Amino acid sequence: MKIVLPLSLLLQTLLFAEQSPTPPPIKEESDKLNFNFQYRGRFDIYNGVNKLTYGDDAMDAKGNILGETDDTIYLQQIIAAIGYKPNDDWALKASMYDARSWGSSLDADDFVKNPGTPDTYLMSFYDDHLELYETYIRRHNLFNKNISFTLGRQQLGYGDLRIFGPGFWGNTMGWLWDASHLSYKEGENFIDVWYGQTRTKEPNDFSIKHKHQFQGTGLYGHYTFSDTKMEPFAAWRNNLHHQVINEDNFYYAGMRVYDNENPGFIYDATLVKQEGGAGSLDVDAFACAAKAGYFFENKYKMKLIAGFIYATGDKNPNDNKMQTFSTPFGMNDGPWYGRMDIMAWSNMQDIEASFSFKPTHGIFIETAYHYFDLAEANDKWYLFGYQNKPGNSYTHIGDEIDLTVKYKLTSSIDLLGIYGYLNAGDFITKNNIAQNDASKTFLQFIYKW
Repeated sequence: MKIVLPLSLLLQTLLFAEQSPTPPPIKEESDKLNFNFQYRGRFDIYNGVNKLTYGDDAMDAKGNILGETDDTIYLQQIIAAIGYKPNDDWALKASMYDARSWGSSLDADDFVKNPGTPDTYLMSFYDDHLELYETYIRRHNLFNKNISFTLGRQQLGYGDLRIFGPGFWGNTMGWLWDASHLSYKEGENFIDVWYGQTRTKEPNDFSIKHKHQFQGTGLYGHYTFSDTKMEPFAAWRNNLHHQVINEDNFYYAGMRVYDNENPGFIYDATLVKQEGGAGSLDVDAFACAAKAGYFFENKYKMKLIAGFIYATGDKNPNDNKMQTFSTPFGMNDGPWYGRMDIMAWSNMQDIEASFSFKPTHGIFIETAYHYFDLAEANDKWYLFGYQNKPGNSYTHIGDEIDLTVKYKLTSSIDLLGIYGYLNAGDFITKNNIAQNDASKTFLQFIYKW
C-alpha cells in the first residue's frame, strides 16, 4: 500500500519540525465530556541499519538475516480519548489507539521474545491494532485535598524519563501500566507510589487478555529548593515470563538533581544503583547521566550543553555477578541516547555535546554529537546483541551526528524532521559486524484535535 502526502506538506516536513512530549491530555477541570483525537504520521528512512540488525547484510547476532537495512516505512498512529469529571472528587478517562505500518521488511514475528519456549511473548515495534490506551478512574481529595488515587491503564512518566518513561516515540507506545497509583502533591512538590504490570504488544490481540511482561513498584518524588530540583526515586522490577528463562528481581534507588530552566549555568545529573538477583546471579550495577552547559539569555534561547552518560557492563560474564545495568522502566528510543536509536542504557558510555536555539517563533533547531563506546569489552552491544570475537577487545561503536528541526505550523499541527548519521567504529568494523556507516531520517507530522 502506498502512502502519499501532498508535496507541500512533505517539503515542510523535510525542512521543519519534535514529537509532542505526550499524546493529548484529557482536561479534567471541566464538568463536561472532553474528547481528544491525535493522528501521527511518520516516515522512517533507514540506510545500513534496521530495528534489529546493523549492517548492509541485515545479519543479527545469531547469524540470522532479519529484513533489510534500507527500508522506507510509513508509520501511522491514531489515538482517540474521552474524559469526564462529574465533580471535584472524581475523574474518568477512556482511550484507544491504533498503530500500523507500511513498507517494513520486518514483520511482527521478528519481534518475538523467547521464541519456542513457554516464555514466548510478542513486543511488536510497528503494529498494534485497536489497543487499549490510558483508561482509568481517578479519585481526587482522598482523605485530604493533596492525595489522589488512580486505578487502571496508565502512562507513568517522571523527570527526564530515563527512569520511568512512557515511551512515546515507538509506533506501538512503550510502557503502558495496568496499575494502582497513589499521589501526594503540595504545590510544586509531590511523591508518587504505585504497583502495576506492563502489557505486551500483540498486534492483533487485546493485551488485557495476555500475561503481562513485567510487574513492578515505583516511587518518585519531586522537591524544589530555590532553583534546584531534587527527585529521589526507587523501583522493583520482576519479569513475569520465567518458566524457562531466569527470573529477575531488580531493585533500584537513586536521585536526580537539576536546574536547567533558568538562563545562565544549567545542569542535570542522575545517579541510580541497581541490585537484586538475575536467576542465580547477584546483581551489582549502576548508571549515571550528567549534563552541564549554558543557557544564553537572548531572544534565540540558545543552549550549549556537554554530557557524559554511562551504564555499567559485565566485566566477567563467567562469575556469579551480573554487573550490566538495565533501566527500570525508562525510555531508550527517542532523544536520550542519540537519534539513531542504536544505544540502550546498558553497557555503554556516551560523550555528547549539543547546541540548540529558536531562530523564530515556533521553530526549534538542535545539533548534537555522540561518541559511543561499550563500558566493558567483554559484554554486549545490548540493542542488537553483538559481541567482540574471541581475542578482540574493541569498544568504540561509532561517532553519531544528529540534526533535529521542529516547527509548530499551527496550534493543531506539529512537524518534525530528524537526520542521524553514524560513522562506524572499530567494534563494528573489526568484528566484521559490518563495514558500512549508517543513517536514519525521520519525517513526522502530528495533528491534534
